Amino acid sequence: MVQQRTAMLWTVNRIFALVLGVVLTLIGIIGFFIPAENGTGVQALFGIFDVDTVHNIIHLLSGLIGIAAAFTGQSRTYNQVFGAIYTLLGILGLFSFLYFPGGAYNTDRGLFLGLTHINAGDHILHLVIGIAALAVGFLFAGSATHPVPTAARDKETI
Repeated sequence: MVQQRTAMLWTVNRIFALVLGVVLTLIGIIGFFIPAENGTGVQALFGIFDVDTVHNIIHLLSGLIGIAAAFTGQSRTYNQVFGAIYTLLGILGLFSFLYFPGGAYNTDRGLFLGLTHINAGDHILHLVIGIAALAVGFLFAGSATHPVPTAARDKETI
């Protein structure tokens, strides 16, 4: 009798979701340890990207979902959904009327959708990773799992 075992292959979608998940998780964690830059609570991650507690939580959750997707066979779906959301976020961030209320003493433009600080560096990064995730998610089709007969696998390794 030949046993069937499902092996998880390292597809482009899976690798992309895992790498993006790890990077976003690390960025989310690092963001909690950056001292506040000014009185509004805005922090500059790597001196380029505005982050705050909400932004760090969003990065952390996005990253953990990406890691989970890579190990549950949902990496292609993650890349498609994540890509759509982050591309939309990058585009919407270009509209100044979506920033409110103004920061303390008008030292910043306000909070994006009233939730978090985002600057031009963030917009560019969101567009780049969003478009990359969309490209990988939609252009690299293929199943993330394939049944591999145990007997056939064992013969190949001998």
